[in-house]
Amino acid sequence: ELGEGASPKKGGRKPILLSLNPSSKFVIGVDIGYTNMVVAIGNLKGECLAKIRVPTVHDHAVERVVNQVISLIDEMIREAAIQREKILGLGISVAGTVEQAQGGVIVFSPDFNWRQVAIAEIVEQKTGFTTIADNCTRVMTRGEIWYGHAQHVRNMFYINIGYGIGSAMVVDETIYPNHCECGHAQITTRDVRCYCGKSGCLEAVASGQAIERRANEMFAESDDGWMTPQKLADKAQQGNLTAQHIFAEAGRYIGRMTSLVANLFNPDTIIIGGGVALAGDLLLTPILKEFEENTMEGIKHTTNIEFSALGMDAGVLGAIALALNHFVFKQEMITRS
Repeated sequence: ELGEGASPKKGGRKPILLSLNPSSKFVIGVDIGYTNMVVAIGNLKGECLAKIRVPTVHDHAVERVVNQVISLIDEMIREAAIQREKILGLGISVAGTVEQAQGGVIVFSPDFNWRQVAIAEIVEQKTGFTTIADNCTRVMTRGEIWYGHAQHVRNMFYINIGYGIGSAMVVDETIYPNHCECGHAQITTRDVRCYCGKSGCLEAVASGQAIERRANEMFAESDDGWMTPQKLADKAQQGNLTAQHIFAEAGRYIGRMTSLVANLFNPDTIIIGGGVALAGDLLLTPILKEFEENTMEGIKHTTNIEFSALGMDAGVLGAIALALNHFVFKQEMITRS
């Protein structure tokens, strides 16, 4: 109890102000990524109390990934010394087409090559915790609303540049529930095949896997070994012109997409997140240049472009927010106060 509020204008007793005890209950967020898996515990205020990050099991078999999730959850609960009965539920972030109407079923996840996997039901049966799952980019968007640059934004478009490319929209402060796949919009006439069967998709030329493939083509004769996006970023920041060119090329394609999004929807903000966004100005500079050159005059100055404030924690923080929205506040969208 916080005391009394202001008297109602029409008279009557002053209202009693109440507040949740943030440590009375907890939720768990799980981010199942292609490269890494993150599990965290949050309180009722959405504060992350503890977190574990490990490499995702290599073969990506459903059973092995689920067993890894269960093991990390158990480890997290032990380390945080929290009673299991105080856990309200789990939120899961995972790449792919996820149908919440079916209870969190992964219809198709190209990153893991999973089809019709009832991930929420499987984890719920093994843990005993009520579980909800959603597409990773929608979850990251939710995290940005709770913790990041979108806390006071009405309309927003989120582009997730990770191993693949995903997107999500916020319209009138509500996450658009349908699938939004800007990664499979044709952005170039280059004959670069995408797993979806088309050529020239944004994902085929600007995702983490595309940058990695391009880097290993360009550095095939070097002694640097297998070139990951992180190693490439390090070389670029050290002044390597070839590495800088690869990021500039990807940034131009992403910039074209931001321009298309702005011209079509004119959102208040376009936020770019995911692991590849950690390359910072190597990507942002060509993105902004392409956006400036291709966005209509009356629109370009009303849409802001920012990189996510949450870095590699966007998925797990979003999963905590997903669980709180679903199990505590029972509403689609709520901003932290």
